[in-house]
Amino acid sequence: MEKYSHWRDSGTGIQPFLPLKPPKSNSALDSILYFLNTFILGPPLATIRFIFILFIFIIYLIQNLILIIIPGPLKWIVGKLFFSCEARLVLLYMGFNWIDSQKVTLTRGRKHTKKETTSVNHGDIIACNCQSYVDIIYFFSKFNPVFVKIFEDGKVKQISFLEAIKSNGSYPELKEEEGAVSLKDIIKESKEQKKGPIVVFPEGTTTNGKGLLKFLPVFKEFTPKDDITLHVYSIKYQFYGHNVSYTVGSKFVHFYQLCSKIHHAMTVKYLTSEESQFNDIAAQAELPNSVVEGQLGAHISKLIGQVLRIRKTGLGAKDKQEFLDYYNEINKKGYKNVKKSK
Repeated sequence: MEKYSHWRDSGTGIQPFLPLKPPKSNSALDSILYFLNTFILGPPLATIRFIFILFIFIIYLIQNLILIIIPGPLKWIVGKLFFSCEARLVLLYMGFNWIDSQKVTLTRGRKHTKKETTSVNHGDIIACNCQSYVDIIYFFSKFNPVFVKIFEDGKVKQISFLEAIKSNGSYPELKEEEGAVSLKDIIKESKEQKKGPIVVFPEGTTTNGKGLLKFLPVFKEFTPKDDITLHVYSIKYQFYGHNVSYTVGSKFVHFYQLCSKIHHAMTVKYLTSEESQFNDIAAQAELPNSVVEGQLGAHISKLIGQVLRIRKTGLGAKDKQEFLDYYNEINKKGYKNVKKSK
């Protein structure tokens, strides 16, 4: 789109913030299927799924009240028992009937061995690309993890599952807030208090999955000498005419559209901690953006790009802020009026 051409990355030609659009079709069958799904089958399907999800949400709120009285490490264990099944059911009611989870390797001809570590423990870092609040629900169902909000200076703040859902895809809040600490502090606390692994979305906002954004400097302070266990995850959604990725617009409308479709395809690929490890060799590699992102950040970015086979753009969370400002202004005033005023 011409009106959003400012946010097309000059190096790759990728527009990472625009929702994907299906190719135009003149087929009568496609028109009939669209009508049936949008006006006949979709609304009752979404309504039924809403009711089930609302019921699960009420149970979740009650369970959180119960967890208040449970002490220390037991809280995470009981929480995982409570939430894993419920979060997976929510994904099911949203149309994710099957999630394809694959352990992959980037080394040609390399075979996985039994000694390779795939288990995720308290204080481990799970780094992943970010496309949708569906990512949050998936990791919640798998690990009952710690979620963090990342600020422009690389500091982070621990947030709840519901706060993570709310902030995901919304206007990036990059200015440091009260209570912000370093990621190292969160790792230490999670290990000591057995709070679970830490999920980090280093891009700091969502994309349409066509390219990676510049990382916020959350990993800048890390060196190979730091005692960390890294797990690199990559999530991809198959595009079947509707966006699972969420970058702009009403989150409720997007959620409704997900629930009104029978099925969505989601693929999760992950590397073992051995193949993800950040060692002296990785630190010495001359990777793009390592000055801003840190050697560890550039290392993770490279791994995610290789697994998903997508390119890194020169755009970041600040560009997403500008894009959303412009997008909201156009929707409020109209493109012609905005163009005249500039």
